[in-house]
Amino acid sequence: MNPVRTTSIPLVVGLVLLGGAVGWSGVSIIEATGGTVPRAPWSAAAGLAFFAALLFAGAWYMYDRLQRKHRWVEPLLAVRLLVLAKASALVGALVGGAYVGFALHFVAEYGTSTGRDRVVLGLLAAVAGLLVAVGGLLLERACKVPKGPDDPATDDSPATGSNHRH
Repeated sequence: MNPVRTTSIPLVVGLVLLGGAVGWSGVSIIEATGGTVPRAPWSAAAGLAFFAALLFAGAWYMYDRLQRKHRWVEPLLAVRLLVLAKASALVGALVGGAYVGFALHFVAEYGTSTGRDRVVLGLLAAVAGLLVAVGGLLLERACKVPKGPDDPATDDSPATGSNHRH
């Protein structure tokens, strides 16, 4: 079985940039076709922020349990949290970047109330999306099982349900 590697920071940054390009381009396409670009809803920022808080809480739980208290974690729970963490890091980066692109597209219209709403709400959603990515990265790293004295030296990979008890 191949070990699961931690998500690389350059990959996350690349997804933020890709998301930004998609957000900017999406607005440009809607405007070019004569459509009306909606403003980012408050619920987007609130929902992303709530999910980010859950990820941070999960990261703290796993860190406390595995790294500080050296307690055993149910293998299936560890795998599920690891999958959630990796997906959250990648999707949070992409969504956060898309909202950055969306907001930046309207910076020139910041003097109008509609432009200001789009920029502010877009940036709030962007920050919340990026917090989801950070929470996912922290949870992923918190799932890493500490090496025991009898474990061979391996790479820096997170836990995938180790039965190693401390």
